Amino acid sequence: MSISKHKNFSHLCTFNLDNWDELSNSGDWEELSEKLSALSCPLKLIPLEDSSFSTIHSTQIGRIGVSQTNYGAAVDIAINETKGAPIIVSTNIRGNSNPMTESGETVANGIGKSFVFDLSKREHASRLDKDNIQFQFILPPKLLNEVSLSWFGDIQGQSDWQIKTDFGGVETSWYAALRYVAQLLSEPKNQINARQIKHIEETLCVNLLEHWAARSGVNLYAGGYSIVPQVVRVAEEYIVEHAGEAPTLAQIAQAANVSVRSLSLNFKKFRGSTPGQFLREQRLQTARKLLLAADHGQTVQQIAHRLSYTHMGEFAKTYRERFGELPSDTLKHTAYDKHITDRRQSI
Repeated sequence: MSISKHKNFSHLCTFNLDNWDELSNSGDWEELSEKLSALSCPLKLIPLEDSSFSTIHSTQIGRIGVSQTNYGAAVDIAINETKGAPIIVSTNIRGNSNPMTESGETVANGIGKSFVFDLSKREHASRLDKDNIQFQFILPPKLLNEVSLSWFGDIQGQSDWQIKTDFGGVETSWYAALRYVAQLLSEPKNQINARQIKHIEETLCVNLLEHWAARSGVNLYAGGYSIVPQVVRVAEEYIVEHAGEAPTLAQIAQAANVSVRSLSLNFKKFRGSTPGQFLREQRLQTARKLLLAADHGQTVQQIAHRLSYTHMGEFAKTYRERFGELPSDTLKHTAYDKHITDRRQSI
């Protein structure tokens, strides 16, 4: 099994892989399994015939991992259920696949068809034919939950959706989203800006949620599901970006181009909370991230001041109520972990 340069076999949806990482480099199926496992979670490739070539390409767009596989042989894939594992969406751009459904039966997926599976809840298995070329989106559950809450609010019964199911096709909005992403990913990474990355994340997640819900018998635009208005999303983006500056409600409202009253009413209606509560949570989460990543010699006071906390006692109290420990305790854990790591590296 040797390296083979990728060729575009499908006129339906193709990716320019020039800017991607090429991971495959040997005929060792165990090595290929390890490399794929590193992209998502533990899996095993079981070849059903010999292959003269095999390629795995990968890239990252924001928080979404993307990979493309071309094994050159019929292959069985077995993936274990793993706590905290990502949600994976696979799409055939050439050849067929036969993924296993929740009932234990297989479904025949042709070109353009997709399959979504939540590896944190159920193991997965699939058989790919010799000509199959497939790409996968690897989505952190946290990202999907964020977009779900932002666009559709609190979706009741989401835990009852099918854990894995087929969906999509070349005439669907999902496939149109894939074409759009394929076009953007053909550009060098340094030419894709932060706004485009966020748009890609939202486009993929919203389309996936719509199709996944539909396959589970749920219409997200009917009944009690409401699309969160742009004013709330803009305000939340502004708060996340400027959390360390402790912006006032007036500044947040100005960024969202609404009055403070309108901003507060929209948050209460669509979030069940206030802009102030959302800001408080973002500041605390940022403080924890900085404490966990603190360099040797950094103090709690320095980090607190960086986030515009002026009353250290109040900050420590709020932090402890949220995370169950004082900020100084978090900082001590960080220093100890780094000390142990440095010692191991010096041995």
